[in-house]
Amino acid sequence: MIDFTPKKLPKQARSRASFDAIIEASAQLLSGGTYEALTTNHIAQRAGVSIGTLYEFFSNKETIIAILAERRMQALVTVMQNALIPASSMRPWEGVAHILESAVATMVAERDVYHALLRQIPFVRQLPAVRASRAAMTDFTQMIRVRSADVLNLPAPEMDAWLISQMLSNAILEIAFRNTDAATRAVLTRELARLTYRMAVGRDPEAG
Repeated sequence: MIDFTPKKLPKQARSRASFDAIIEASAQLLSGGTYEALTTNHIAQRAGVSIGTLYEFFSNKETIIAILAERRMQALVTVMQNALIPASSMRPWEGVAHILESAVATMVAERDVYHALLRQIPFVRQLPAVRASRAAMTDFTQMIRVRSADVLNLPAPEMDAWLISQMLSNAILEIAFRNTDAATRAVLTRELARLTYRMAVGRDPEAG
């Protein structure tokens, strides 16, 4: 069992800069290569630190990737939470589209990094931070369910909202990782919002 806890966390500004540089260097290397080819020597070189400095904080590359995954998944959750603010003043399905578009755009901006983390590195999906991000998606959907209870048409509201959240999590990944152009991705995201509305409300958003 690998311990993904860093050896130590930085306390001084200079140490924090080195720590962050190591994490971001791993993201840059994942974006342009593969996890299998990734080494601590490569990461230290890209980060501009000595290998000794790297090993002051991390035991191995797995620990570095675990912190990278935690940061990227937390960033994704934050984006969706922030998107809820303007979405609350939009028409319901437009608001859903805005939230989904924000999530997809965040992942597309670092598509290769997210793809490596969630599709190429087996242990990442089992990390507590990644599990927590999926739980946050579920909580997020349930919160919207409670706020929109007067317009929803769900036979089993809590369970149905959970199922929708699981489908949305996977659909967001598929859209972000799909090899297509931006216009097609935008249409897919919009249609996902429309489909979500139809499932939750029982009619097309443009009906009537």
